[in-house]
Amino acid sequence: MDTERITQRLVAQGYAAMRRPYAPVPLVPLPEANALLNDLDDHPHAFVLACLVDRQDTAERAWTLPYRLGERAGSWELADLAALPAEAIAGHLREPDALHRYPAKMAPVVFAALQRIANRYDGDAARIWADSPRSSTIVRRFLELDGCSPRIATMAAGILARDFRIPMRDRYSIDISVDAHVRRVMRRLGLVRMHCADEEIVYRAREINPKYPGVMDLSLWALGRGACRPSSPDCEACRLAQMCPRLGVDAPPVG
Repeated sequence: MDTERITQRLVAQGYAAMRRPYAPVPLVPLPEANALLNDLDDHPHAFVLACLVDRQDTAERAWTLPYRLGERAGSWELADLAALPAEAIAGHLREPDALHRYPAKMAPVVFAALQRIANRYDGDAARIWADSPRSSTIVRRFLELDGCSPRIATMAAGILARDFRIPMRDRYSIDISVDAHVRRVMRRLGLVRMHCADEEIVYRAREINPKYPGVMDLSLWALGRGACRPSSPDCEACRLAQMCPRLGVDAPPVG
């Protein structure tokens, strides 16, 4: 089992992605929503809200929520959204059609985040990551938002570092963001035990690349969402296929 070559390849892919020329991040297919999420200068709260609701639903619908909320509220400005009462936020997330699989659960999360950004950060969510803080500071500030888990906080910090090139003093605290795709690929590649807990995956990534554990995150996620599907994986399309321990066991041969 060639785990060292696998981890070297994954880490190299992660750093290579960070060296590419900066371009708008393709977070969602809807161009208007994508433009809003990429506007960290004037609407950084849209990115923060999208991170907070990115759970228990498809990524596309969760990340489109801030744009749709602004459409229904008549404004994407933080001051206007923060002025909405909790009942109005809940109504916008629920009708005329739900903006999330669990709108009633996400409404208080969105409302509380808007209030904290308005009160703690003077209406500018970009202050969460301003002035080149430590990665641990960014993660902690996200964790202070109601409903934010360590997975979401590290995912947000990872996107800011990798895709938006936000300056940080270090990347030690940007862990791998374990979801179904990352979990499946790490297990299949033999990097962790097949039935391990998510904590084992987090610490394995720390062991592999201590200075930036989450550097492999996007490569693993993309592989899991693409070729390494839950059933009928397309091993021929996987660049790690020749090193994968599944080949010769239950995966089709690479042509």
